[in-house]
Amino acid sequence: MLISRFSSNVILAKARAMYGNSLKAKDYTNLLNCHSVSEIASYLKNNTSYSSVLADINEATVHRGHLEMLLRRKLFNDYAALARYDMTVGLNMSDYLIQRAEIELIMSCLRLIGAGKASEFFFLMPMFFSSHTELDLVQMSKSKTYSELLDAINHTIYHDILKEYMPEQDGKLRLTEIETALYTKLIKTVYQIIRNVHGSSRSELRNLYGTLVDVQNVTRIYRLKRYFNADADFIRKNLLPFGNIIPAKTIGRMIEAPNADAVIEIFRSTHVGKRVPEPQLAFVYDLHQRVPYYAARRLIHYSIHPAAVLMAYIFIMDIELDDIVNIVEGVRYGLQPEEIKPMLVLAND
Repeated sequence: MLISRFSSNVILAKARAMYGNSLKAKDYTNLLNCHSVSEIASYLKNNTSYSSVLADINEATVHRGHLEMLLRRKLFNDYAALARYDMTVGLNMSDYLIQRAEIELIMSCLRLIGAGKASEFFFLMPMFFSSHTELDLVQMSKSKTYSELLDAINHTIYHDILKEYMPEQDGKLRLTEIETALYTKLIKTVYQIIRNVHGSSRSELRNLYGTLVDVQNVTRIYRLKRYFNADADFIRKNLLPFGNIIPAKTIGRMIEAPNADAVIEIFRSTHVGKRVPEPQLAFVYDLHQRVPYYAARRLIHYSIHPAAVLMAYIFIMDIELDDIVNIVEGVRYGLQPEEIKPMLVLAND
């Protein structure tokens, strides 16, 4: 018990110390005023905790994709450091982190195959991750077809899931259904982790992760109505399970709503939607990050439970990375700082 309590305190202290090294308001201001990817890379290298993975880059020649990969490496290194403590108290949060990364890689590979750009996966491969996963990244990078990808993941838990969604004669990939099936697997892993904790720790994790799942479903409903004119039955089949922070009846009203705009109006009326600042609600496509942020920020400051603080840290740092990527993209396309800033989450906090 004494060892467990000590390890829990170490996780709390470590996660909060890492959070203390996250970007500050002045960092966002300086990044927004950069004029090129090279300037952004230089600022991150010389002024932030991302220096740990950017020390060897040539800022003048770094490619956007390579920069993003290195930034993701920093996050993975942070998560791996926390996971070492995590395993001492049996939280198994590392299972979630690894499985999530694997699913993101599989979906990236599928999208490239679908776009006829399979060879580009080679440049996305995070080789630093190869020692932590059963995925054969090199074999995946050689996959030009769905069947070849299936062969590459034959030895993993994902093979049987993808096998169910083999393309039909038209060759069209069923990306929405595949994504739903893979993330359902991930969500089951998370809820198994949650069942292994007790009391208010379980409640905090269920509320935080359940909010994420529910808002992902809101954005799925919106997207399927807006861009695919999907019917209610198809939408129901492609929602993620287990959220239930937003009442099921309310989710049902969104599914039956006459159009995508009505979905957002219903969401605004929920207790979850009311907690989000009005300007943030305009960014429908990444509400799944914007909405849980406010709960995560509270937990990382005030929770006494290591599992909740660790999950909150993961959420917040994912958002920080996406904010940086949005700045990079905005600068690449010549947007002004005042045009980019509303797209960010943490810079507007």
